[in-house]
Amino acid sequence: MADPFPFVAGATLTAAQLNDLGDLQTFTPTWNNVTLGASGTAVGKYAQIQNLVFYKASFDLGGTGSITGHINLSLPVGTGDTSTTYHVASQAWVRPTGGTIYHGMCYQSSSALFLYSYTTSGSTSTTQSVTASGPATWDANGTAHISGWYLTT
Repeated sequence: MADPFPFVAGATLTAAQLNDLGDLQTFTPTWNNVTLGASGTAVGKYAQIQNLVFYKASFDLGGTGSITGHINLSLPVGTGDTSTTYHVASQAWVRPTGGTIYHGMCYQSSSALFLYSYTTSGSTSTTQSVTASGPATWDANGTAHISGWYLTT
């Protein structure tokens, strides 16, 4: 996407320039540790306004698809943040078997969004990595959906 902010102080903005701010872009998400089956799909959209990126992405695992580790999504727009602090970056839900929906969140690293689901033990709520067996074992009906925002700097 071209830089939508080539503006300088005192310049007159046109309607076309204003309409271009935050255009919704389609992208094919790169889901790491996920192999889609023949009928599997992955879709995503994002909009960038200066250093702020809004996004949504999902996948349907499909037929012979598989999960091999902690599910994470490569960021649609890179970030210069190289800190080791993970930022809460989105809301999520997963349905590993096409049945129960598990709510969750994503933590953002410098290059990816790592998917976690909420778990409860007694009166304590925690998160767990979404993997091949957590929060449940995935099958061909499995799906995951995330949406949120992050800063590129």
